[in-house]
Amino acid sequence: MSSLPLIHPADFSNSHIRHWRDAEFLFGAKRWANADQLYGFSAECGLKAVMVTNGLSIDGKGSPRAKKYKTHINDLWDAFHAFIEGRQTGNLLQHLPRSNPFRSWSHHNRYASGSHFDKNAVGPHRDAARQVHRFYLRLKVNGHV
Repeated sequence: MSSLPLIHPADFSNSHIRHWRDAEFLFGAKRWANADQLYGFSAECGLKAVMVTNGLSIDGKGSPRAKKYKTHINDLWDAFHAFIEGRQTGNLLQHLPRSNPFRSWSHHNRYASGSHFDKNAVGPHRDAARQVHRFYLRLKVNGHV
């Protein structure tokens, strides 16, 4: 008899920090493929944490109610910009590029061979995740996350 998996409520702030730290550790260990995945998840969670503190409606499990926000960073990037513009923290958008640096990232690559990844392939996602991390930290210091 199998039991159902235990699913904990979403905590985007905690997940952002955890994925960022683990991605940096894996990058330093030249574990490119997994670092790349975690940079994407880190950025996604960082943006969702900002959205939640800026009024994103979530369900009882902490998941966004609107389907367009139940997505990964490659699709969330543009939706985030549209969501946050005109809000209290929208003036900080200058710290994030408008063009989507995660367009080439996919959560499906968690199944890909690690041989498809190297420092040059992961570098742009790392840089973008770092920008999200700094954006997140600026907002946290100012009490917006």
